[in-house]
Amino acid sequence: MKERIVPDTMAKPVGEYSHATKVTAKQLIFIAGQVPIDKDGNVVGVDRNDKLRNHQTIDLAAQVRQTMLNVKAALEAAGASFSDLVRVDTFVVASAMNEYRTIGVKTKHEILGVRVGGATVFVAGLMIPEALIEISAVAAID
Repeated sequence: MKERIVPDTMAKPVGEYSHATKVTAKQLIFIAGQVPIDKDGNVVGVDRNDKLRNHQTIDLAAQVRQTMLNVKAALEAAGASFSDLVRVDTFVVASAMNEYRTIGVKTKHEILGVRVGGATVFVAGLMIPEALIEISAVAAID
């Protein structure tokens, strides 16, 4: 069971999430950082003709979609779903910050379908140079 908490003594959250989540669960599921790699090991959203690996040619929305599909697949393999999430942390390469704030956030929430607390952090880079996003999560199930 999850209880979303928004104290009256704090400003309302910027987005549609709560400041705290109280969880009573029999099991916690920790999803390792997922990146935009498909089942065949290919980085999604990359223009293979771009020999300079210019981040401007990477499709961030496609990368967000694939990353969220990977989170979903990991959750389902553990017997959970998006509705069981209690935290989602998103790491975005700083060069994609503005695009993420507009396109990436919208794409992520359209796929997620629920609002979950967590953090979004802008980083210098990720282990996979063509990846602009990585998402880790925690779910709780009864």
